[in-house]
Amino acid sequence: MIPNRKSLFFLSSILFSLLLFSSSCSNLPLIGKKEKKKDQLPEGKTVTVEGMETVKGTNLPKAEPPPKKSPSQPPSRTERETAIASIPPRPSYIPPLPFFQLGFKKKVAILDFDNRSTYKEERIGEAVAKNLSEKLESSQRVVTVDSTVVSEFLKREGIKFESLTDPKVIKQAHQSMGVQAFAYGTVHDLSILSPKVPETPEEEATSATVKLEIRLMDASTGNLLKTFIGRSPIFGTRETGENSRSKAVLKTIDLALNDILDGFLRQLDLLEWTTTVAKVEGDSLYLNAGKSSGLRIGDTLEVFEPGKEIIHPVTNFSLGWTTGQLKGVIRVTDLFGVDAAIGKVVQGQGFNPNDVVKSTMR
Repeated sequence: MIPNRKSLFFLSSILFSLLLFSSSCSNLPLIGKKEKKKDQLPEGKTVTVEGMETVKGTNLPKAEPPPKKSPSQPPSRTERETAIASIPPRPSYIPPLPFFQLGFKKKVAILDFDNRSTYKEERIGEAVAKNLSEKLESSQRVVTVDSTVVSEFLKREGIKFESLTDPKVIKQAHQSMGVQAFAYGTVHDLSILSPKVPETPEEEATSATVKLEIRLMDASTGNLLKTFIGRSPIFGTRETGENSRSKAVLKTIDLALNDILDGFLRQLDLLEWTTTVAKVEGDSLYLNAGKSSGLRIGDTLEVFEPGKEIIHPVTNFSLGWTTGQLKGVIRVTDLFGVDAAIGKVVQGQGFNPNDVVKSTMR
């Protein structure tokens, strides 16, 4: 019995010693690992950071969340530009630039039309020429020359002629005046309709219709470029009251010219713009074109010798002029008169009257 008690006491002592030993070694670090020391922070408020332990410190930075845009916050400049750019532009109410700003105006001589209608008492030929001249001028692509001006100029040059439609006369006007084209034609089939003879002029009602034939001539060769036929419908020409007859005739002429105007201008555009030298004084060249033709101070122009006209050996038809040798370049320094300019020599020499002047923008 006693030996059993000794054995039990001995086992109890061993167990008690083991418990004391384990409790005393619980604060010792594990073998092979070093104890991580916490950074010592200055005393301050206790701060809790998400995902981290509770530490003490001062002036600890706070993670700021990304800024949230409030509904009332105005968009940034870039966003505004993007939004504005995405909006379709408003339609422009500014009229398009006229065609002449892309080049110089062609100089066209307008001759009186031959009246072959049955109404000889009317000055219809002159009325057609005047109306055509006004329409061409309003297009801002043409500067017109009256037949009287051409006639007087050629007479002062000592040139005798019977008709301005003579090809030789037309070519002379091109060389001396810089005219690029001639336009003339004939009035056919003018009909004036009145339902009945009124008792008073206030009751008069008149309508009219007409056929116009217009010929466009190349002044450099005297060749016919194209013939245009314009007709006016009778509707839309009715005029009442005093002078209704004259008003109806003018209206039917206007409608007939509108019928051919677009084609006339397109054909005229096929001609290259040129003018000629009227006079030479030292390094100054006086030109047969100026403000009315669209020239501006500072424009540069090339000057060529007249070149050579090529005549077809069989048909005796003029094929046109070859480009002469380039003589030099001039710059417009002054505009004077109705349609004249002065150009100073920039390069070249040997300039003469009737030399051909062309634009450098071709």
